[in-house]
Amino acid sequence: MILDNKQNGLVGDSFKKYVAKDASLSLVTNQFSIFAYQKLRKELKHIKDARLLFGSPSFNEVSTISLLGDTHEIVERNKMKQMYVAKKCAEWIESKVNVEEAKMPGAIPTKLLHVNASQDVAISGSSDFTCSGLGYCPSSSFDMNTLITNQENTDQLLGWFNSLWNHDAMTHNVKTEMLAELEKLHQDNAPEFIYFVTLYNLFKDLLSDIDEEQIIKTKTGFKDTVVWNKLYHFQKDGVLGAIDKLEKYNGCIIADSVGLGKTFEALAVIKYYELRNDRVLVLAPKKLRENWTVYTVNDKRNILADDRLNYDVLNHTDLTRESGKSGEINLETINWGNCQVSPRCTISKAIS
Repeated sequence: MILDNKQNGLVGDSFKKYVAKDASLSLVTNQFSIFAYQKLRKELKHIKDARLLFGSPSFNEVSTISLLGDTHEIVERNKMKQMYVAKKCAEWIESKVNVEEAKMPGAIPTKLLHVNASQDVAISGSSDFTCSGLGYCPSSSFDMNTLITNQENTDQLLGWFNSLWNHDAMTHNVKTEMLAELEKLHQDNAPEFIYFVTLYNLFKDLLSDIDEEQIIKTKTGFKDTVVWNKLYHFQKDGVLGAIDKLEKYNGCIIADSVGLGKTFEALAVIKYYELRNDRVLVLAPKKLRENWTVYTVNDKRNILADDRLNYDVLNHTDLTRESGKSGEINLETINWGNCQVSPRCTISKAIS
């Protein structure tokens, strides 16, 4: 009987039909998913024992396995039951399963699910022990498996499995390693660890882009400015990231907690574009206007005087006015064309 996990039957349903209490299971797979275990948990709970053989090295520093399944199991992962399922799977592996793996990559390409019970059956073909391999997750794969109930043929397949299992030169035990990987999935983690993992996954694709030499043009003398050399390392990273975003996406928001130096980061970005002969306009709430103008004038409070910052400052409400003055700027005669809304003339600062 053909099982293609589509029109001609599901591997998982066929397993459920033939597995019996106190059966022995022999399984060859390249992938193992805790969610596939969850789908068959009721049946697997009552088997006598199981032997799980990975067809390629899976539990070492070079080749690591994902026990969360393949790309088709995102629906299962999104159910947020990973810890519970992983814990139950670990308990099952600990009590009833022995685990081995092939020592050489691709040594055992064939997949097998053999049930030794009152009626022996075997399912052999292309399906791994994953949700999609069992037919319980939609998949674009064209699976081809054969359900075998003939005693002579199932005996031959079990003999083939036994020859691999007992071949010490080809396979070795990895039950301890598998349980260690499962523990990583169900153990409690500190909030700090979860926070950093979340940050990494949000920004991992951007980490390689923060290349200082590629982002800023060093011939401008930017690294010699007062404002750049007053920044802490984390602020310099923020400035580089802001310039990178401005160049790529025509906009950027600098947002951080109070007191972490957002103003100086924005001033560094401004100085960079001034060194490139760009005209910069700062829009600020009226009550914060002096916070920005002080760095453009000859004032004792201006600790960046040597940088000679020369940007224009307007109140954000000035955008709706056509006449009158905003500080020293005549709104009726201002040349807006020199300050188009572009990454090289407008700096947005978010204050949290």
